Amino acid sequence: MPSGNGGVIAITGANGAIGYYSALHALRNGCRVRCIVRRDSAIATIKSGPSIQEFDDRIEYAVVPDNTVPGAYDDALNGVRYVVHVAGVWPMPGYHPDRDIYDPFVKGMENILSAAEKSGTVKRIVFTQAGAGLVCPDEGDTLGTEMNNVLDEYAKVNDRSAAFRPPLKSPHHAYCGAKAYCMTHLSSPQTRANLPFSIIQIIPGTVIGPSELITSAAQAKRQMDRMSLALLFNGMQPRYAFGFVHVLDCARVHVEALDEEKVPEERVPDWFIAAATSKEGITAQKLWKEVGEMVEMEFGSVYQDVFCVGKSNWPVNMPFRVHSRLTEEMLMGERRFRGLEECVREVARWYIELIERESLRK
Repeated sequence: MPSGNGGVIAITGANGAIGYYSALHALRNGCRVRCIVRRDSAIATIKSGPSIQEFDDRIEYAVVPDNTVPGAYDDALNGVRYVVHVAGVWPMPGYHPDRDIYDPFVKGMENILSAAEKSGTVKRIVFTQAGAGLVCPDEGDTLGTEMNNVLDEYAKVNDRSAAFRPPLKSPHHAYCGAKAYCMTHLSSPQTRANLPFSIIQIIPGTVIGPSELITSAAQAKRQMDRMSLALLFNGMQPRYAFGFVHVLDCARVHVEALDEEKVPEERVPDWFIAAATSKEGITAQKLWKEVGEMVEMEFGSVYQDVFCVGKSNWPVNMPFRVHSRLTEEMLMGERRFRGLEECVREVARWYIELIERESLRK
């Protein structure tokens, strides 16, 4: 990753899971970090993290309330060398498709590129993308769970979604369309040829893992990823899954991708895949049942009053088999991505620890 004297790393969405742990990974490796958030209250959230407090002398903060406004990031990127653009919007049902989802992604991307050019110092930008850009919402829930398609570093953007433009008919259309458009735009040789910095794109799977920013079991359950909720509490059936990644592995990939020596521009794939490689021949049903059985075996007898295992609650659409070996080789060193079973086991243990801590305080 970039050396400690290699300049400031700006991270948008630094109060979210990927952003927070990306900041922490960079700080632990000697870098200076500028955390960019949308609200002043988010700064307090970041500062509450126990691990990040020891690096207070190497953290800066910037507030960008509306990333769709022209010039939104100009001050925030002034003087930085690297950018990790994580900030985004989840497609909640009540959100306006254009104003609340599509514009923040597309205009936010445009404003990041513009501010980086104006800075005169930015050398590389990492953009967080999504598997949603690889599918079209007009296909409905017909993608299946056989995992016959390969999600690797050269998977293709869905052309139909990339052509979506406002006004859009649903939050789901806005999310898929915005991601597909941004991924296509940033991959374009015409876009890259005119920029004085390199671009990296990362497609994470569902990000799973404990968070030190969460201090109660109730809060953990409210903010838990949808896969863990489905498996541990038989929560709402996930609609899509594009692989799975531990939050610390995901953060590592985002920061290590900034290293211009380790990852020279000529070796950059279309996108890095931050998700564990799937076993050959496995289906969503089989994978889900295996992880559910692990939860029952390791936690069921003692914690049956805590967990309600959703062993048959696999995602409705899980069409891709992940193959992330290139990403692992270039960015993970000797490590491998932790898979769904390892991630869910850690979340279960963390949740139990939160309950036990609360019990001791009573």
